[in-house]
Parts: sequence; C-alpha cells; structure tokens
Amino acid sequence: MKRIPLSITFAVTLILFMSMTIPATEAAPKRFFIDFKDAYLVYAPSSGTKQIVADGSVLSYGEDWQVSKLKSYLYHMRLKTWKGFYWKVNTSRKEVYQVTGGTFGKLGGNDKKKNFTMDVVGGGGTGTPDRFLIKFPKSYLVYVPGSGTLQIAAGGNVLSYGADWGVKKLKEYLYHMRLKTWKGFYWKINTSRKEAYMVRNGTFGKLGGSETKMKATVRVVK
Repeated sequence: MKRIPLSITFAVTLILFMSMTIPATEAAPKRFFIDFKDAYLVYAPSSGTKQIVADGSVLSYGEDWQVSKLKSYLYHMRLKTWKGFYWKVNTSRKEVYQVTGGTFGKLGGNDKKKNFTMDVVGGGGTGTPDRFLIKFPKSYLVYVPGSGTLQIAAGGNVLSYGADWGVKKLKEYLYHMRLKTWKGFYWKINTSRKEAYMVRNGTFGKLGGSETKMKATVRVVK
C-alpha cells in the first residue's frame, strides 16, 4: 500500500484542528434585549429634574418627557411622543394610572392602574413631595443592529427612543453602548454569551478595559 507523505498528513491534521477550534463567523442578531433587575423613574417637583435609572446607571435625563402638576400630590406625566394616553401619578396613594380619553394637564379620562410601586420622599401625604420614584417590575433596553434603533421600555410603554445614546459594533456579536453623557465607563454586550459588562479604563469602540459583569441579563432574537 502506498504511504501518504508526512507533509500531507500534517496539513490535513492542521485543517481538522483549526475547524474544531475556530468557531464559524456568527451573524448579527435581529435584535437583543437587556433585561434590568432594578429600574425606576425619579422626579423632583421643586427642580423639575427627571431621571430613568436601571441597575445603578442613568439611562435618560428625561429631556423628552413632559410633567404637569394638577395638585400638590397629583401629576400627569408622558413621553412627548405618546399619543392618546398618559400617566397619572398620585403620590398620596402611591399609585400610577394610565389615562385614556382625557386631556393632559386636566382632570378626567379613563384610569387603569399600572403594576408599578412607588417610593415618596417628603410631602407628608397630600403635600408636595421632595421627590418620588416610580419602580418598574419589568423593564428592558432593546436594540436592532440592522436599523440602529434603540428603545427603553417598561410596563408596556416606551420610556425613551435613545436619541441620547451611542452604540458601536465591534463584532457581529459584540457591542459597546452608552448614554452620551456617561464619563469613564460604558457597557459591553456579548450576544453570543448573552452577558452584559460594565467597562472602565477602556476606549469606547475598541477592545480592552476593566470589565465587571452586570446584573442585567441579555436576550437575543436571531
């Protein structure tokens, strides 16, 4: 039987080894979700400041939100793009309602209680609070790589369309994300491992830096 030269045997072995150890190129997902463990909207009536916060990071400063004070303990709130509904916030009862068929800034309409909880600081019942926090039982950020669209949502409502966010794709499965006002850190999202990391001492859009795994989980739609 004719012997196969060692050079050919080595080449075949090398090709087989490389095919086993080097993964195939992974396609970019259709979209991915970052599911937060702890998220809330905080509002301070005296200053009018608003923040949407998740897992310790500010996701939005609410520039695209409107708030109308009806009474010391009663507020209407909405994202400016919402059509046909808004939220009514009662800090005395610590309840939030979704209102339809009403006029923003005026009493009336049809109320449906939201599945939110609330913390109120100051105010003493019907007084004006120092601030209040609307806590969301389920919230997420969703990103669509193909169109570059981003949304932050909770309780079935979009809270932000991410106009103040930046996203960089490093690989088909690897992304950097940040609110444009963040300083000294950003997020790294690995859709292959379905993990999210906080990165410090790195350069946005480049590999490197010190990583800390986040509490948030990642869902991927292929």
